[in-house]
Amino acid sequence: MNKKPINRDKTYGLVLTGGGTKGCYEIGAWKALEELKIKISAVAGTSIGAINGAFYVQNDFELAYDIWTNIKIEDFISIESDSPLQLFVGTIKEKGLDITPLKKMMHQYFDEDKIRASDVDYGLVTFSLSDLKPVMLLKSDIPKGHLIDYIMASASLPIFKPTVIEGMKFVDGAIYDNVPVPLLIKAGCKDIIVIDISSFGIDRKYTAEKVGADTLHTIQSTSDLLGTLEFNQEKINHGIEMGYLDTMKAFGELYGAKYYFSHNIDEYEKSKLLHPITDDEISKIFDWIQDDSEDTKRTASYSLIKKLYEYSNDRPTTKSMLQSCIEIAAEIFEIKRVKVYSGIELYEAVVAKYLETKSSIDFLESRKSLLSLYKAMDFNNIHKKNLVAYFISLSEKNWVSKKYLLKFLPKVYITYLFFKFMRTRDPRLTE
Repeated sequence: MNKKPINRDKTYGLVLTGGGTKGCYEIGAWKALEELKIKISAVAGTSIGAINGAFYVQNDFELAYDIWTNIKIEDFISIESDSPLQLFVGTIKEKGLDITPLKKMMHQYFDEDKIRASDVDYGLVTFSLSDLKPVMLLKSDIPKGHLIDYIMASASLPIFKPTVIEGMKFVDGAIYDNVPVPLLIKAGCKDIIVIDISSFGIDRKYTAEKVGADTLHTIQSTSDLLGTLEFNQEKINHGIEMGYLDTMKAFGELYGAKYYFSHNIDEYEKSKLLHPITDDEISKIFDWIQDDSEDTKRTASYSLIKKLYEYSNDRPTTKSMLQSCIEIAAEIFEIKRVKVYSGIELYEAVVAKYLETKSSIDFLESRKSLLSLYKAMDFNNIHKKNLVAYFISLSEKNWVSKKYLLKFLPKVYITYLFFKFMRTRDPRLTE
């Protein structure tokens, strides 16, 4: 579900963290901020966040988006050999990867005068190897003619050659502070949004109270992005879309915990299949849990309720319970996550995948091995969707204990329980 949406009427300082090619997520977040017309007075970035932040201050979204959707490793690093071994040896010999292509790109696309003239303030973090001190600068602190050099310094990952400015060596600011909130406080920001893609470096776990801000909101992915230097265009596009959707969700435009719903739980009130669970239905479900657990109702339901809390904004209700279960079932049945659904659309996708699984040759041939693996608690080698279909298919005469599901695989058990319950509403599931 959603935490309280971020107030879109305030003016914010924006923090863009470092994480290499994970920075694609920040481009998606930027797209959402533009669509929502969120006012930004200052941007502070570390590493790739400093690069994306410079594009933001230049007001060059289209350029940044075009670069990210066409980026190749050759745009970042000079590669003279296809051999990983030779590349590794060369990196050691030269004391770091050669990032001349990235420097050329930055000098081609960044306009120091435009950044300095912008009404949006700009800051970055780097680290001086020469005197072993962090360097945290707003644009007014950066010597004229060196702004692009300092952006490059902030983005000089430890595996890159250090950036040299007037004889001083600098490396990636993430080794000191990957979430440079203090720069925005220095710039006078009272309300702050952090786009967190942190993968390495120091995260100082800032809070509004700790830094003296009125509010501090963090937007971050609920699933894995790509690797720090993974130039896979499909994954980059996926990361951009995820950043967009997560930001829209943070401002209350979308709903859900791991998935993205176009409407909140009120849409289910008049739904034939997904209307809120009644008290009688809750009682019946708890009876099923008690029977399956071979234990007390309270003990058995604790792990399930704890899991539902993760998908219900920490307060599961009869209204939210089915949507939470749909999300969990969608995970088990590997339904595409980065897409906007209505509640019924995601439910239909889950049902279709369940019916497909139930009739698949793979499932039919694996029933005996499924039971053996389950009894041996060899859960790593079990396809979870097959396990759900298996338990749903059992008749009362073929009863199998479900206590292992409850104890070790709560999401699988919740999905099983969800389908068992939905059979009372959806006749397709009883065929």
